[in-house]
Amino acid sequence: MSNHHQKIGASKSLNRTITELMAHMDDDGERPKGDLRKALREKIGDLAESWFRKGFNRGHKEAHRHFEEQGAVPTTLKTKAKRTLAPKQRRKVKLRSTIKSKSTDAG
Repeated sequence: MSNHHQKIGASKSLNRTITELMAHMDDDGERPKGDLRKALREKIGDLAESWFRKGFNRGHKEAHRHFEEQGAVPTTLKTKAKRTLAPKQRRKVKLRSTIKSKSTDAG
């Protein structure tokens, strides 16, 4: 296979992956032009930022719920979730976050 054909195949593969990511994120923006590898990294960054924001929001909601129920923010939050973290990848995720109290940190 010639180098030219390899580049065309790689471009098609990168384009397919970018398309899958954009569909997964409901991104109706313009298709990237030019450096596809850079565009793919950008879309991966967009996906990571989206999940970071969702996680931050979820943590805030869980802490608030526990505060409303128990009058204090718990030092440990646990949950199990099923999420589609990337195109065609539905995963079961066990989450646990522990915050050390100030009295524990001082020792």
